[in-house]
Amino acid sequence: MNYIIILIVSAIAQYFLPWWVIAPISFAIGAWKSKTAFGAYIAAAGAMATLWVGYAFFLNSNNEGIMLQKIAGLFSESIKFLKNLPETPTFFIITAIIGSQVAGLSALAGYHFRQLLK
Repeated sequence: MNYIIILIVSAIAQYFLPWWVIAPISFAIGAWKSKTAFGAYIAAAGAMATLWVGYAFFLNSNNEGIMLQKIAGLFSESIKFLKNLPETPTFFIITAIIGSQVAGLSALAGYHFRQLLK
């Protein structure tokens, strides 16, 4: 249930607000609904990885991969080992890691905040 709530609320909020709105949303849902620390982290991390990879795939398919090539070129110039990796999977993996870590750690903090107040 947390997964679906975080996914829907974050998708709506990110349409109007900046990307980091996922942190307070995940914190609030983690504090409100989570039963375990592991469950809070996994639900938020999975929801955000799904949302961000899905949206990145949608944007990439709408512009025929131009966005992906430009972003990959931007990062591969400053991080040399990325030049040897294929662009598409690397882009989606990095997107999933960033989104899932921000949301997962925020939900975990929310869960522990609720435990602190008990």
